[in-house]
Amino acid sequence: MNHRLKAYIVEDEAKAIALLETYIQRLPFLELVGSVRNPLKAFAFLQKNQIDVLFLDINMPLLSGIELLKSIPNPPNVIFTTAYPEFAVEGFNLEAVDYLLKPINFPRFVKACERLKKQNNISDPTLESMTDLFADIVYVKSGPITHKLSWKEILFLEKNENYVIYHTAKQRILSRQVLSELEAIFPSYFCRIHKSYAVSLLHIKEIKRTALIIGDKQLPVGRTYKQQLKTAMLVFNKKK
Repeated sequence: MNHRLKAYIVEDEAKAIALLETYIQRLPFLELVGSVRNPLKAFAFLQKNQIDVLFLDINMPLLSGIELLKSIPNPPNVIFTTAYPEFAVEGFNLEAVDYLLKPINFPRFVKACERLKKQNNISDPTLESMTDLFADIVYVKSGPITHKLSWKEILFLEKNENYVIYHTAKQRILSRQVLSELEAIFPSYFCRIHKSYAVSLLHIKEIKRTALIIGDKQLPVGRTYKQQLKTAMLVFNKKK
């Protein structure tokens, strides 16, 4: 690897900036050149400085991330960061590298940077090994036994009071965990669809108006999760 990509963060939340800075510093092919909370200051910076990748929040005061991007004559690679999945379609119409939905976990961040690396013809064996590691394995403690699973064999996760049930085609594993906390380690092809369910997009057979079919089960899709599922499917299909 003989080139590092200059990265710049535009994000109106201080905690989100701190998290992204930590993630960027973990990847040797990225060089953090700055961050800012004010999109107008970002506009001024980008007029005078050339960067390679912009980590850009969408919903900001004064100027949205999409408006900022449209105002740049020769925009760099862009990875959108937002808590609002309804902006995904417009983001991809602007040819964004990827679209990260908050809360952003490191495995998902690595996936986005893998796409960035490929688009810029950068070879980084470290990143590739990290991606392989994060993409596939999860260890699940059930009573005295710890199970090693591939995320790809998991059909869906089910909340059961203070437990989570891991459903695969061959078994059900009950683990004392919190489904909402597990979201932090979901691979990119997992999506929450209901307060009690998260599913693998790899195994969905059919999506209905208020439900979906996965394996031999029909699971409900909560009203507040419909847009999140739509966005996840958009990202998933774009990557294939």
